[in-house]
Amino acid sequence: MAKFQLLSGETIIGRGQMALHQKQFLRTKPFSGNIYVTNQRVCFYISMVGNPEMDLHLSGVKGFSVGKKALFTAVTIYSQTGENYVFTGFPVKKLQDWLRQAGVQEI
Repeated sequence: MAKFQLLSGETIIGRGQMALHQKQFLRTKPFSGNIYVTNQRVCFYISMVGNPEMDLHLSGVKGFSVGKKALFTAVTIYSQTGENYVFTGFPVKKLQDWLRQAGVQEI
């Protein structure tokens, strides 16, 4: 399992355990892992997987939105290339604040 590494000049704004919901055939499946929001990028590492599932420089983030996934509050992060990343978990409200602190706009 790879460990999250800070880049030169990078500082952590927030991090926490969350679930990333990804499409698997006709359904979506939650994958548990850790999200990291820094002053330069947003990353998500699935537990027990070596490479990041999401590693977006802040300039590559179009924005985020808040909605519902079943009964849970969800944050969706949109990339400039059209990819969507849906997160749920205990720190979902903190994630919104971390993204705002990083300069990501709510859309």
